Amino acid sequence: MSFITSKFPVFYEDPFLQYRPFPENPTNYFTAHWHEIIGAFVFYYGTQIISAPLSAHYFGKPYTSLPPKIKVNFDIHVVSMIQCVISIAILIPMWNHPNWANRLEDPITSITGASDYGSLVSAVTAGYFIWDLLVCFQHFSVFGVGFLFHAFAALYVFCCCLIPFCQPWIPAFLLFELSTPFVNFNWFASRLPAGTFSDRSIVINGLCLLFTFFSVRIVWGLYAVKLVATDMFAAWDETPIVLPITVLSLNVFLNLLNIYWFYKMVAIAKKKIFGKKKPIKSE
Repeated sequence: MSFITSKFPVFYEDPFLQYRPFPENPTNYFTAHWHEIIGAFVFYYGTQIISAPLSAHYFGKPYTSLPPKIKVNFDIHVVSMIQCVISIAILIPMWNHPNWANRLEDPITSITGASDYGSLVSAVTAGYFIWDLLVCFQHFSVFGVGFLFHAFAALYVFCCCLIPFCQPWIPAFLLFELSTPFVNFNWFASRLPAGTFSDRSIVINGLCLLFTFFSVRIVWGLYAVKLVATDMFAAWDETPIVLPITVLSLNVFLNLLNIYWFYKMVAIAKKKIFGKKKPIKSE
């Protein structure tokens, strides 16, 4: 059963709907796509489990000699790397969907519109953030309140997309994942022994990280929040008031968190470039 308000071309239909074990006739997007949420969670959890033996085989001692907490964090970054590639790939078909492309003529559909394919992307992403939230709880001492809040906020927003609310805006915010491969590479380079990656590749990655993070998460992120807020106000009477208030508030806080993380990145980069001033030795 489909609840779509504006169809994708046949190529962009959800190929996994037919594998839902139940119910036969769902009445909303959650019951129609629940199996994809669970499937995504199991996939990412399984990826974390198999990362340990595969990383030990591929990297050898540089991986096996890591302290236990760093090793767990390594496996989590492997999952993050796979997730960002999947997210970037599956968001591409959503860019030209009429519910978003025609938002200037009809902003309400960018808030209330939905599709089977958009719900698939919502479900897969929600499954990832369920895994992410559990990881942040389990390893709170490693990730802290910032990452825990990010996981909760992202999970809440993508679950709202299945109501549906702001589903056509998914690609605009999943675009943040363009910076994630550089974040993960930077983490691997800083934890694995010196020489694992060349200095040149580390420098190039660092520059790409700063550029993409600033471009997509801060410049575009702040602008996208402004645009989606405009559409929310246009559709204010079409949705429960709690949805625009909570989703918009969480997006503002996530943008502030991204600004803080970028500030930390710049501080680390400056420290690496200029280093600490050596005290002048007296003769």
